[in-house]
Order: sequence, then structure tokens, then C-alpha cells
Amino acid sequence: MASTNKDILKQSSQLGNLARPQVAILDFGSQYSHLIARRVRELQVYCELYSCLVTAEELGQHELTAVILSGGPNSVYEEGAPHVCEGVWKIIKERKIPVLGICYGMQELAHVFEGKVAPGLKREYGKATVSRVEGCDSPLFAGLPKDFTMWMSHGDKLHEVPTGFKAVGGTSNADYVAIENISSQMWGLQFHPEVTHSPMGKDIIKNFVVSIAKAKQDWVMTDYANEFIEEVRAEVGP
Repeated sequence: MASTNKDILKQSSQLGNLARPQVAILDFGSQYSHLIARRVRELQVYCELYSCLVTAEELGQHELTAVILSGGPNSVYEEGAPHVCEGVWKIIKERKIPVLGICYGMQELAHVFEGKVAPGLKREYGKATVSRVEGCDSPLFAGLPKDFTMWMSHGDKLHEVPTGFKAVGGTSNADYVAIENISSQMWGLQFHPEVTHSPMGKDIIKNFVVSIAKAKQDWVMTDYANEFIEEVRAEVGP
């Protein structure tokens, strides 16, 4: 029997460390979700990948430094499209956790906070020049020039900015490819900073994870390997 989208989303796996502060990546089914995790780990920051359908009970067990919402193949306005549960949004609000939405993740922010997402006049796939809004001093773009190249892959786009947000970047095809709400510590990007085709994407991810979310750069993959070995030994013996 073929797996459904929800089956695939539920299969996202975690490293499973309850004690360590972490960046939580909520996976909406994007082919790039594991690449987002890789970019965060390259910063020596601990992160875990979860299904976007993760429950508040499960996610709430962890000390969350930040939440990243991945891209995905669905349209947020379609019936049956995946959405972050209300309990997770409550945790984010109560703990004041910074959020970065990427592609579908940005559209999820719009869906939740009363923006408007609809099909664009044309699908955008490939490199595009992103221009910062005049006077933009967004901490997400700290150190970046006024114009920079990023990778786009979307058919839907944001037509109205969600409540409390403002536009901080656009392209010739879309006025709202980067948005922010400083008071709630939320940012949205229509483009993919995690891919190699976005030359300054790593800078954006670092700005969010390290400068904005204040995540500690104290983790390397060998730490996980050692922790995993110790867990196995504790369960089955030396």
C-alpha cells in the first residue's frame, strides 16, 4: 500500500535527547528538510527533526531554543493540508520561542496569523534576486547586501502580509518573500536559504539560529554518537 503524505510526515525521526536545548525543525514533507538540519548542525548547534504533526505533549518535553518550519509540497489553503497543532503554537507563544518559516513554513505563518496565500501568476523555480525593503534593518539579514541571490521553488505566494508582520524583502515576481514580526520573534522566507544555490543562505540561518535565538554552538556529531553508544550500553549492557 502506498504511503500517504501524512504517513510520510509522521515518519520524520528525532535524535531523542530530552535534556539538551535544541532547535526543533518541523517537517512539512520538503525534500530539503534534512538539509535544514544539516545547516544548523554545521553551526555546531543541536537540532532535531520532527513531523509537523508533532503533538504539544511530545514537543513540550524539550527545551526549545527555536522552531524552524520547513517547506512542503502542499498548499496551506487546501483541505487536508498539514498544519502545526494549536497546542504547539501555544508553547511557542508562552515560551517566547523564535520561529523561522521557510517556503510552506512561511505560508503556514500566514495561514495562522491571518495573511493571504494564493497561487501566483507563474510558478517560480530557480535563482532570484531578493531585494531588501528600503530602510530594512532586519536582524535576519544582518551583514547581507541590499540585493542577494536566493533559490525559489514555489507556485503559491503571499498576497497579504499576516497580522503583526511586515515585509522586509521582495523580488520582481513577489512583493513578500521575506516577512517579520519582531515583537513575536517570527520570520518567514519564501525562498530556501538551506540550499547551495543560495550563496548567502548560511548567513541567514546563522543570523536566526545564533544571533536571534541565541543557540549555543557547543555540539558536534561525535557527541551524538557517544551519547547513542552510552544509551545502547545502558539498555543492553556493555
